[in-house]
Amino acid sequence: MRMKKLSITIITGLFALFFFSFNTPYLQAEKEKVTYVGMDKCKECHPGHVDSYLTWKYSRNFRVIQMRKKDHDPKCLPCHTTGFGKPGGFVSVEKTPLMVNKQCETCHGPASLHLKAPTRLEHQKTLSIPQNICTGCHSGHKHPGY
Repeated sequence: MRMKKLSITIITGLFALFFFSFNTPYLQAEKEKVTYVGMDKCKECHPGHVDSYLTWKYSRNFRVIQMRKKDHDPKCLPCHTTGFGKPGGFVSVEKTPLMVNKQCETCHGPASLHLKAPTRLEHQKTLSIPQNICTGCHSGHKHPGY
């Protein structure tokens, strides 16, 4: 009888561990609602990373298309703004001035779930850098020589 109770306890424990480690219910429910939040939100918890990033030329790449009078060109905006055409992302300089330039979410993805994550483990699972993310902008005619 003890062995049966022990087996049930172990199985129940393993099931709970699996469920909470690999199945993040709030993430499953929220995946369709992810939005961009902007670098100011990132800076609240990661000031050093943001300050360092602001020294890179990519953090000011919108000025290139402004100088060329292409700051409303939908062919240029995906590579010179954050989240262009996506929920919470860049719409225009007038409507979303805080989403100009490449920012954290360009590579890490929309951070709305990252901000809502209830545990450290789930917090870490919300952001990732997809393989070959750079080639979306740095390839062929868009950025020769990269």
